[in-house]
Amino acid sequence: MVADGDQDLRALMIRYQGGSLEAFQEIYGELATGVRRYLRYLAGGSQSSDDLLQETFLQMHRSRAAYNPAYAVRPWVFGLARNVFLMNRRSARRWAEVHESCEGLPEFPILPTADSLGSRDEIRRSIARLSPEQAEALLLHHEWGFSFEEIAGMLGISAAAARARASRGMADLRTTLHSFQRTRA
Repeated sequence: MVADGDQDLRALMIRYQGGSLEAFQEIYGELATGVRRYLRYLAGGSQSSDDLLQETFLQMHRSRAAYNPAYAVRPWVFGLARNVFLMNRRSARRWAEVHESCEGLPEFPILPTADSLGSRDEIRRSIARLSPEQAEALLLHHEWGFSFEEIAGMLGISAAAARARASRGMADLRTTLHSFQRTRA
């Protein structure tokens, strides 16, 4: 079943495909905050997330004719954001322009279900200890609310693999958080 918000986004995207700049502004207003947080996660808290956000919506503009209204808009845009990030990372490596900060841990979003398991700092440190694949699947599902089928499409894996990554990530997250609680006691 398709959520009402997704139907609204699909209608906006169809209007945008027809040339409506107002529809683009509404799509941007609806998705930019979540996409920026996702890009900040992928970029390890780097300030480049704002540039990547602009590039994502530029890519959406370039690809708008290819959008198929039979599919949800949100996962499509998050998939574009991931591809923009990966292209940027490859380009940065190629030109040796990677500027990584060594100050502290990256800014990971905090899972709503994890608030009771530890402090925000403990949760961030625990997420940082997960494999990148586990952390990404876990956050896409629990933080941004994507289904495993949507995550599979974004990451180019099966839905079962997306579910397994998120599940293993959550199990590892709980284990790490419990170890923090034992050291506090």
